[in-house]
Amino acid sequence: MKRNLLSGLILLLPLAITIALFVFLVDLLTTPFLGSMEALLQFIGRTFSINLNLQAPYLVFLSRVLILIFLFFFVLILGFLGNRLFFNWLVGTMHLIMGKIPLINTIYKVCKDIIEAVFSGNKKLFSRVVVVPFPSKESKALGLVTGNAPCQVQDASGSHTPQKLLKSVFVPTSPHPISGFLLLIEAKHLDQTDISIEDAFKFLISCGMFVPEPHRSNAADEDETDDSTSTDLPDME
Repeated sequence: MKRNLLSGLILLLPLAITIALFVFLVDLLTTPFLGSMEALLQFIGRTFSINLNLQAPYLVFLSRVLILIFLFFFVLILGFLGNRLFFNWLVGTMHLIMGKIPLINTIYKVCKDIIEAVFSGNKKLFSRVVVVPFPSKESKALGLVTGNAPCQVQDASGSHTPQKLLKSVFVPTSPHPISGFLLLIEAKHLDQTDISIEDAFKFLISCGMFVPEPHRSNAADEDETDDSTSTDLPDME
């Protein structure tokens, strides 16, 4: 019975968590406009003599669906206009105005830079997974390389050789990897891994219970090392 219960939880929990996150995002996006959309639907019904005597849950559901559709097309049109010269000038003027308002300018600039860095399609958010000595030399932690440290930090630390080049490494916490520590560490202290970023997050979220499967080349190397008595190993390539 215990085994069946655990199997059922393994099958059900990923679906339940996915649905919960989806509902949370829908509520987050639609709640600010929900009252206006419900009033608009009722107004349309009265104007065109359409029977919209929907019960509250159905009216809320219909309102949320319409809000999501409008938001989708609004973002699509906004992105289309963003590639046009006049709209670029208008957006630039808005950025300039927001940058001149005291207090607001700091928050606006920080949010703008972070969003552009995260959603930019020019590069990946994380380039690779490495092992770093953290929080002490005697222990190790998984880290995600985000790039090179700022030039000002490189110059201040005298890191001008490839081995001493400082890398920006994000060390996520477990089991919620949305927070963590940002380390500036020399490249020579980073141990490369063949773990994918997706598998690294699975490992962290499961608190180490999910173990990424080794690549075939690594498995072959381990077999060659362990089997010291065998002299004729098959070619794994």
